[in-house]
Amino acid sequence: MAKCPVCDSRKGKRQCVIANGLVCSLCCGTIRKEDACLNCSYYQKPKRKYNEVPSFTTKQIHESAELMGYSDAIEGAFYAYDIENNKTLKDADASKILELLIDKYHFKDAEINCDSPFLLAGFNFVDAAIGKDLAGIDEQVLVKVLSILNVVVKKLSKTGKEYMNVIHQYLGEKLASDTPA
Repeated sequence: MAKCPVCDSRKGKRQCVIANGLVCSLCCGTIRKEDACLNCSYYQKPKRKYNEVPSFTTKQIHESAELMGYSDAIEGAFYAYDIENNKTLKDADASKILELLIDKYHFKDAEINCDSPFLLAGFNFVDAAIGKDLAGIDEQVLVKVLSILNVVVKKLSKTGKEYMNVIHQYLGEKLASDTPA
C-alpha cells in the first residue's frame, strides 16, 4: 500500500476526495471538511463541546437579581413543561433541551434537528417562554445562562430526576410564597 499523501508516514487506506487518493485514518479525521466529505462513509459530524460554551458561574447568578430572574424564567418553563407532561421530564431531557437552545442561540443553527418529538416540543416550549419572558435579553447573556443551567443539570443528576426535583421544590415554594393569603 502507498503512504498517505498528507502525512507521508502511515499507509493510506481510505479513499479521500480532498487528497485525491488513499489517506490514513488520522489524516482523514484531520483534513475533513463538511461540504466535501458529507457523503463519505467515514464522515462524522463534529461533536459540539457544550462544556466550552461561555457561561456564568453559579455565584454570579445568585449574586445578581437580574441573572437570577433570567434563570428563574427558564427553569419556570421547564417546571411548566414537566407539569404539562405529568412530571416525565428527566434531567437528561432538560440537558438535551438546553443543548438545543444553545445550538440555536450560540451555534446559530437555523434548523433544530431532534429525533424526539418530546424533546422538540420541550425545546419549542422553553424557547417560546424565552421569547415571551426574556424578550430583549442580550443573546450572549442568554447563552451564558443556558450554559450554566446545563452545567448545573449535569452536576446534580445522579439517577435521573435530581435537577427536576430541585426545580419542583424551589418553584413550588416560590409559587406558594407569591400567592396572597
